[in-house]
Amino acid sequence: MKAYRVGEKLRRFYHYYPGTVAVIGVPDPHHGANFMPAVWNAGLSFEPPLFGVAVSPKRHTYAALDAGKPFSVSFFPFEKAELVALLGSVSGREVNKVEAFGLELFWGETLKVPLLKGAFAAYELEPWGRMATGDHTLFVGRVRAVWEDETAFNEDGVPAPDQVAALLYYGRFLYGRPEPETRKLKFR
Repeated sequence: MKAYRVGEKLRRFYHYYPGTVAVIGVPDPHHGANFMPAVWNAGLSFEPPLFGVAVSPKRHTYAALDAGKPFSVSFFPFEKAELVALLGSVSGREVNKVEAFGLELFWGETLKVPLLKGAFAAYELEPWGRMATGDHTLFVGRVRAVWEDETAFNEDGVPAPDQVAALLYYGRFLYGRPEPETRKLKFR
């Protein structure tokens, strides 16, 4: 390994990848709904259930999140990599992604948020907080409803790799999936 000093900008910032892609869904006043993939996402709290997504102000989706609108996040299997990449390839400012890509959407039951068909899990999120984090803002939502394909999860409630291959992002439009081989480790 070789070290280098960091100034204002890194040469690379993919060391912590791969990451699971979350597709953010927001109501859009011009197109009805807009969707954007985000790999900078994380569960933040169990009680209350909080989930966060980091979004750049350059993104069309940012305006809806900044206005405090409810939003959704969906998790797709590897088989939907092309769809997810397509959602990230154009801006909702210029393209009605629902019409242009023939997306099948439905609306949340608890909150008025758009969701896409084909995900193995999704959350309906009520705005809970936000924090500027450099060139992105972390938007935190409180989970108000969960959608899940029950066949995708094992008895412990975690994604079962033999049932669903979660979509992983390695950076620069490189997508992959986890290996189906898993090991459950036990400690004391």
